[in-house]
Amino acid sequence: MTDQPLAHLGETLYRAGYTEPRLRQFWDSSTSEALLRNNAAPAIHHCTRALADQSATAADRAIACAALLFHFHRTVPVTEVRTLLGESFDTAAEAGLIIATDDEAIAPFALTPYDLPVGVPRGFRPGDENLYLVADHGTLTTPDVLDGEFVLGLGGAGRTLVSITPRDHVDVAADIGTGCGIQALLLARHCDRVIATDISHRALHLAEISAGLNGVTTIEFRHGSLLEPLSEPVDLLVSNPPFVITPRSTDTTFEYRDGGMTGDELVRELFAQIPANLTPGGRSVCLGNWEAASAKDEGPETWVSEDDTSVFVIEREALDPTAYAETWIRDGGIVRASSVWNEAVAAWLDDFATRAVDEIVFGYVLMSRSDNDVPTIGSEDSAVGAPTPDHRVSGAAAGVFRSRVRVTSAPAKNPHGLAEFLTTIVAIRSWLAAAGPEEIAATAFTRSPDLVEHRHFVPGQPEPSSITLEQGIGFGQVFDLDTALAGFVSVADGTLTLRQTAGALAQLLEVDPTALEDQLVAQVRALCAAGALLPDGGSVESSTTRTSVD
Repeated sequence: MTDQPLAHLGETLYRAGYTEPRLRQFWDSSTSEALLRNNAAPAIHHCTRALADQSATAADRAIACAALLFHFHRTVPVTEVRTLLGESFDTAAEAGLIIATDDEAIAPFALTPYDLPVGVPRGFRPGDENLYLVADHGTLTTPDVLDGEFVLGLGGAGRTLVSITPRDHVDVAADIGTGCGIQALLLARHCDRVIATDISHRALHLAEISAGLNGVTTIEFRHGSLLEPLSEPVDLLVSNPPFVITPRSTDTTFEYRDGGMTGDELVRELFAQIPANLTPGGRSVCLGNWEAASAKDEGPETWVSEDDTSVFVIEREALDPTAYAETWIRDGGIVRASSVWNEAVAAWLDDFATRAVDEIVFGYVLMSRSDNDVPTIGSEDSAVGAPTPDHRVSGAAAGVFRSRVRVTSAPAKNPHGLAEFLTTIVAIRSWLAAAGPEEIAATAFTRSPDLVEHRHFVPGQPEPSSITLEQGIGFGQVFDLDTALAGFVSVADGTLTLRQTAGALAQLLEVDPTALEDQLVAQVRALCAAGALLPDGGSVESSTTRTSVD
């Protein structure tokens, strides 16, 4: 069987309206919200009624048939499936996507549509804003405990990795632990060649079917553990590895989520090895869980030994051992309050206690190997001046940095995508790592255009009791400002250097200008690292060129 019949099957499903936007139109918003809560019953009820309604339009019957068959794992009259798939019926049967008798058909795998997010290139073929993913049916449709070889579809972690992956063009990319193949399929839209690895033959098989359905031919699927199948460095590496920390004493582990190692050893090993698999200037974007203990303060930024690689760690969530155990035991389909549940909780808590774990952190780990060029801190087509590979700062030195921050606020509105914001932050932090106090004082800064200042007053008082600055993009962070820093931000339009502004503010506030400059250098460095202030290249003495910000 060639890829062409599978691609035709994908196009057939698209023409039938089996897409995320069409499904949301087909059933009401409350049904869509129920699906987000992992409750498929309202959608199944709606589809069943539509298929039984002889007055329903052919379009509604087709989408109901596709959803019941592929999304909700229900048997459907084979006549309806033949009407839906037409000449692609045999292709679906040969690929194992349907099992049919004379009367009924059922889909052993979930074949679900996915609407492409912001930032992912379009324009490959008709229906190109849509992807089809093949995976195992999960807890949405089955009450049973999942099998250890279960292949997960697009879950929350996968969507997160999609949102933070940069989408500029590169030659070679790698998706480590590809699972259902979603990351590899999206990488194929802006990378000449993609290498997708997984330890699961089953996952690779389903990912290859997904590639065929979407007409993608530039992915090379390789079997093996994590980075072992890579034989060459890559320009961009992404990974949503099996990072769940599961005690080795449990009977059931899942290949898609459990690393098979003690504690967080798998992500430690993976992150430590990534730099050696990147080209100069190469980048990686990964998700992970790691353990934290009060006796030591370390994170993924300490696991990388190469001195030419920057590591930026963003801690997004921290759970205590009990909450963490509850989350992942429930994820495996184990019924709460059962004897199996109680035994599993005890095993997880005992395992964490052996290592004195206080909390388990979920976060993003972004790495970049340095090269001889430094990306600019701005481009005209970016909401926050996100750098692109085609814009370089001449004469500046890149700095290697290791940073770990905890940002638990929900992402704000990012019309250009969260990945573009993070790319900006990495570029800024690289500049900050090489910039001393004198260079920062000689730099003019521009405030990001998304900022909103809030002043809070006690009734009857002429001066504000507090001043805060809120980001409208990125993670929507809120920063506390004092009077001097608020004054600096208010005039930060790229016209005056920090030193010039500090001198003017010192006169206005009647304070020592040298002391105020030192204070502002530290404060501006922090706001700059968060993307609230952007260094304006035209004012950096003999080191950068001017860039613009929308």
